[in-house]
Amino acid sequence: MIYFTSSFIAAGILTFFTRASPAFIWLAYLLWLSIVLGIFNFVNFVLIFFRRKKNYELKLVGQSPNLRVAAFITSYNEDPEIVKGTIRSVIAAVDGRGDVYLLDDSTDPDKKLYEFCRENNVRYIHRTKRRGYKAGAINDALKEIEDKYDLVAIFDADQRPTEDFFDVVLPQFKDERVGFVQIPQNYTELRTRISMGSKYQQEPFIKVIMEGRDRVSAFSLGSGTVFRISALKRAGYLYEKSITEDAATSVKIHELGYTSKYIDRQLIWYGEPPAYASSYFTQQSRWSLGTFQMLRELLSSNLSFGAFYDYISGWFYWMETGPLTLVQLLGPIMFLALRVPIIEINPILYLLFYFPYVLFSFSSYIAIMRRQEYGLKGFLYHQFIEYLEVMPVTASFFAWIMRRKVPFKVTPKGRIAGSARVLVFHLTFLALLCISIVLGINWVLSPAPIIIKEAVAVNVAWAIYHAFFMAGGAYIALNSREFEHNPYTHSVRAQTNVKSKLGILRKVKLL
Repeated sequence: MIYFTSSFIAAGILTFFTRASPAFIWLAYLLWLSIVLGIFNFVNFVLIFFRRKKNYELKLVGQSPNLRVAAFITSYNEDPEIVKGTIRSVIAAVDGRGDVYLLDDSTDPDKKLYEFCRENNVRYIHRTKRRGYKAGAINDALKEIEDKYDLVAIFDADQRPTEDFFDVVLPQFKDERVGFVQIPQNYTELRTRISMGSKYQQEPFIKVIMEGRDRVSAFSLGSGTVFRISALKRAGYLYEKSITEDAATSVKIHELGYTSKYIDRQLIWYGEPPAYASSYFTQQSRWSLGTFQMLRELLSSNLSFGAFYDYISGWFYWMETGPLTLVQLLGPIMFLALRVPIIEINPILYLLFYFPYVLFSFSSYIAIMRRQEYGLKGFLYHQFIEYLEVMPVTASFFAWIMRRKVPFKVTPKGRIAGSARVLVFHLTFLALLCISIVLGINWVLSPAPIIIKEAVAVNVAWAIYHAFFMAGGAYIALNSREFEHNPYTHSVRAQTNVKSKLGILRKVKLL
């Protein structure tokens, strides 16, 4: 709790000593809060990196234990052909260790899909009422299968495991303290620039953050998770009151003293990220709202400090990405276009203290990510798409504040037209930033005290920075034509098809 409140207290102290306009003291406070939370998140990222470097490893802990697996494929109004492909992959992965279930919550279930399940000995479960949405479907199925299984594996309709999935996962459950194992999503179906941005946005998370959170606070991602059923039952099954039931359930399992194992291997060979702005907004709205909803549970939890630190930093991330980025956009616009002073601080002093931090954090981030398949292209795509999500994440924040019940929505997989319509907010702020830049340059060129010109120059620089990334976000959203060829997809499929079970184990040096 002290760690959580300290950031808000620090922002309040800074506001007290630098407030300029009493009418906009709230904006000054939020600007300082965005800086403080940015620093907190950067420190967390660096500490997690060093934790990962020191502790993360993957070893087979003897032969696979004799544990029975129930493999659940969750589906809601999905393309039947995609579902069939996933069913085939899951059957091959389970390979006699248990049974495969299709939890089809579709409003209009496909009879051919039912017949396909019957022909392939897959248990088909369809509910007429979607109580609890995905979490409810899984909980209902768990209660129906009683005590026939030790583990439950969960796969989204577009997340296909390799044949070796359980060869790598099951040995981790030799340790009775392991409550669940998580395999990262592997986005291979990169059809548009939004898809590409989604992949690069995930890279720091799956390659650094989740590896660093291994055994401490690595949480379920909803798909590619294998739960110990006894741990899940002790936690009260999947948490149905949150639209991100996976993360909320992870908190409850960690509270019980279980650890979680994260395995950063390509054991999921197929995955469809959002392809268009509309579907991306739906995904990010759901993820951010679910995290906002977890705050009360986090503050009242009995997590270890390390786990609480990691979880609450995730909450800080969504705050910084959504409403506080909106505040960062408003700051230079208010000052340059309306000439309203928000923060009273010497511009040179600001540059001397804050600019070195900006350079240090940027260079540290690049150094940490340099060994990943990221590079300058990945960094730009990552920033472009994060500026796209400002409005949907901010909307989720206010939905949480006003206690609005937002229904669970599956991220759409097909084409959704009208990107320009969903970018109204984005394009409006881009235009305001450009106008502010022109007005700011004109202000610098006009007769004014040197300290005012310095302040204007700082704000113009920030306006240019924000405008650049907002323009990049608009570009990748509006240029949403599908790629004619995706070499990444084909190379992954080819690699997956030629790997034998023993070959993968040698490849990742597990033996």
